[in-house]
Amino acid sequence: MQSAAFTFAHMMQLPLFRDAQVLAGMTGSDNEIFYVDSMEMPDLTGWLRPNELILTTGYSFRNEPHMLSRLLDEMHKVGGAAVGIKARRYLKEIPDEAILKSNEYGIPLFEIPPDVTYMDMTRVILDEILGRQAIILQEVQHANQQLTDLVLNRRTDELVVLVGQLLHCEAAILNAGGDIEACTTDFSWTDTVQKHVVRVGTRVFGYIAISRTLESIDTFGQLFLEHVVTVLAVEFTIRQSQRLRREQEQTDLLAEILLQPGKPEQEELVRYRAQRLDMIQGNFYYAASLELSEAVSSDENVNVLLKERLVKHINSSFRLKFSSMLSDGVLSVLCATETSARNQQRTDIESLLASIREIVAEEQTISFGIGRTYENLSEASTSLSEARKALIIGKGQRGNESWRKIFHIHDFIVEEMLLDLTGQPQLESLYKELIEPLKQYDREYSQHLLSTLNAYLRTGANTKLVAEQLFIHRNSVLYRLERIKEILQCDLNDAELRFRLTLAMRYGETIDIYKNMHL
Repeated sequence: MQSAAFTFAHMMQLPLFRDAQVLAGMTGSDNEIFYVDSMEMPDLTGWLRPNELILTTGYSFRNEPHMLSRLLDEMHKVGGAAVGIKARRYLKEIPDEAILKSNEYGIPLFEIPPDVTYMDMTRVILDEILGRQAIILQEVQHANQQLTDLVLNRRTDELVVLVGQLLHCEAAILNAGGDIEACTTDFSWTDTVQKHVVRVGTRVFGYIAISRTLESIDTFGQLFLEHVVTVLAVEFTIRQSQRLRREQEQTDLLAEILLQPGKPEQEELVRYRAQRLDMIQGNFYYAASLELSEAVSSDENVNVLLKERLVKHINSSFRLKFSSMLSDGVLSVLCATETSARNQQRTDIESLLASIREIVAEEQTISFGIGRTYENLSEASTSLSEARKALIIGKGQRGNESWRKIFHIHDFIVEEMLLDLTGQPQLESLYKELIEPLKQYDREYSQHLLSTLNAYLRTGANTKLVAEQLFIHRNSVLYRLERIKEILQCDLNDAELRFRLTLAMRYGETIDIYKNMHL
């Protein structure tokens, strides 16, 4: 492709210039000529162009020969190609200073034969320039067609091979993160000389890296590389569109699995769809619900963005084990496991928590509710309901200052049962008979009978442990227990009564939890 360049050496081989004599600057023989112009005015600045051939009779220099040196200075500044002069017409000899600068700058200075006219030179040179540019354009068009075909047929690996072949170098296509998408066989990071950005609008999608510098005179290479960047922008845009469509399909299926009642008869179809979308697969499935205790910002949009970031992190880092989604501000996770053992569930969620901790602000508390495992995906919505119950019950009953709060529904079997029985007449009657009188007394006299009774029942009637837990004297515990006996007119040593008190107490806690639930 480089042979299509029209250089000073090529021009001097044309028949029209067979009698032309090169006076100086032969080191610039490979200077490419893009333009040709004549100059007979002494104004040297503002109109010269890179790769331009200047033809002159020297008329403007006849009284000031040093102006020829000035012309070479100005051409050196803009990257001019060469200077042709009819020296014998107005200048008897070329100044030594001009010869020295021609050699120094590598800008050939040649003498035009007296019988050669400007019109003939301009016509011949322009014919050569246009002819060679036509060759370049034909080659670029052919290469562009190859590139387009490769992109349309999604053969990116072959595309980078074509780049390497036509530019005579090693090449690689990189994504926005700098990772190699495809490369030639011998490509190495240490060989990278140039990286060209592939962007759509202001967004950078990737790069094309090559192992050599494309010179400005390499017209084919420059044009071809521009088209490579363009077609790669199309390729990355197609990939982005496919990725977004796939992510939307995954989100839609996940919402269908977690938020809609399962249909066992569609289990096989759902599994097939999950496999086709490269979603999690396992022997058992369960759901988890995540909650951040403190908002990182008063701006709700910021909090939503954080949760969306968590969803993206979970889905990209644990693709085959966890799939997460955000619905109405609630972050839910579908989990796959090879065993139904609860300790394995906790281990898996612990690893997920540790990963999330790197993203969430240090002062935020992360809580997880975990549902039971099921063999069918159609039962995942049931597991999610259990996970949300476990999260709310656990937060309501068990204060924990640690950021690692994991609540499994199995730990709250009684609360789960009572939660489902909220409003049941017999339980309501038992609660009103045994618990409400103590609550009323505590409100009127600012006492702590209810909390004392709770501790008494949970410690197995061990008054010493009750005193230690409540940080009071054991005599105070005994006094409060006597008051409870008087109010309820009962014997706390009766095992059957203590069972009823425990049931009523747990039911009362469940009522408070139920009021705060948003399932």
